[in-house]
Amino acid sequence: MKAAVIGIGAVGSILARELKKTGHEVVLFGRRERHGLTISENHTDTYYPYVVENINTSPTDSFDVVFISTKATALKELSNVIIKLVHADTEIILCQNGMGFDEWFENSIPAVVYISGQKLEDRIEHFQDSKLIIDSRNYRYLDQLIDDLGQSQLEISKSNDFEKLRYEKLLINLGINTLTGLSKNTAKIFEIKSVTDVTHQLLEEGIAVINSSRQIIDPSFADTALSIYESYHREMGTSMFYDMGYHKTTEFEFIQKYFHDNKGDIHTPVLDVCVSLLQAYEYER
Repeated sequence: MKAAVIGIGAVGSILARELKKTGHEVVLFGRRERHGLTISENHTDTYYPYVVENINTSPTDSFDVVFISTKATALKELSNVIIKLVHADTEIILCQNGMGFDEWFENSIPAVVYISGQKLEDRIEHFQDSKLIIDSRNYRYLDQLIDDLGQSQLEISKSNDFEKLRYEKLLINLGINTLTGLSKNTAKIFEIKSVTDVTHQLLEEGIAVINSSRQIIDPSFADTALSIYESYHREMGTSMFYDMGYHKTTEFEFIQKYFHDNKGDIHTPVLDVCVSLLQAYEYER
């Protein structure tokens, strides 16, 4: 079996390290060629001598399993590049925040991703978690890879409630990404009551949007999400926090705008304000 990891950032680096333990051939791809990566955990840096190939120039072989761990903003362009890496039965695992991009890839397997970290130049700081959740069905290649993870720190689990779990993760992203991004501050902001209050209302609005067609999410999930935020490392940021800090395009289209585009006639005053501010940030970027 041959596997590939595309996007060697905070998520991709952890995936690459753990998949390398399976004994299968695992090839890494990024926007540029480089040799080696460093992962920092518990104040300890570990160097891994993995070659990262240039996705735009290197691919010559097809792979059985491809993990795409780039930002969602890169997926549209990548969908035209990845044809060099796949065969008719290749299983493509999408490891992104947000929703609205599954149809860009054949044989796509969306994953709920719980891997928290940040990229600092060529060093990855891994805060917590190494888990992917996918829909519970049979997979031609991925099932074998899951079995071969063995004692790896990476857990790939199947769930019969995948749709619900995916929406819950979308809500988690809605709350923490929005507030950390707009405030340009880390998870420590959830120690402030006014912040938790406005986040709770934002989450309630998001739940109302999801439940508008059918009841999927329990309204109490707003409290659950806030408890999750409060458990995070105080200095942990989010993808939106880091993107806005570096003046990059964010995943706004696949998180906040996704909710806004699907809200119908639901009254969402907090979401409306957040979307307006994020649209202003993204304007002509």
